[in-house]
Amino acid sequence: MKKMRVLAKVSLIALTFLVWSSTVFSQSKMPVGSLTTEWNLFQEVKGVKFSAKKEIQAKDEYVLVKLENTTNKEITISYTLAVNYNLGCNGCNKENLKSYTIPAMSSIEGNLSHFASPLAMHITNNDPKNTYIPLHISTENLTIK
Repeated sequence: MKKMRVLAKVSLIALTFLVWSSTVFSQSKMPVGSLTTEWNLFQEVKGVKFSAKKEIQAKDEYVLVKLENTTNKEITISYTLAVNYNLGCNGCNKENLKSYTIPAMSSIEGNLSHFASPLAMHITNNDPKNTYIPLHISTENLTIK
């Protein structure tokens, strides 16, 4: 009887961890097709909310990111913004790794002057053969201190 209780507790803990870890993973990516011109939350880690929106200029589409520090202390965050395409990834390595310090209970927002940084990235497919299809955006190499 005692062994069954222990087994039930271990199973419950394992199930809880699996549900939690899949939720965290699923929130770290946002399909490009779900981007709108309004801020949409796609990830929250250690009190930092990551929101994204689409901005169109001429015929080009960009993704902009807003980082919101919901804690009562200053934080430093480093990451790269990645756009995953069907044939590869732009930003999945550390080439665009940047650090930002965000005061307590405040936020920073990307704009087009942040082009090719973790706060904004070009997502339009300029390939004339239309072979690169943007699938989702994600945060890579993330550290929060």
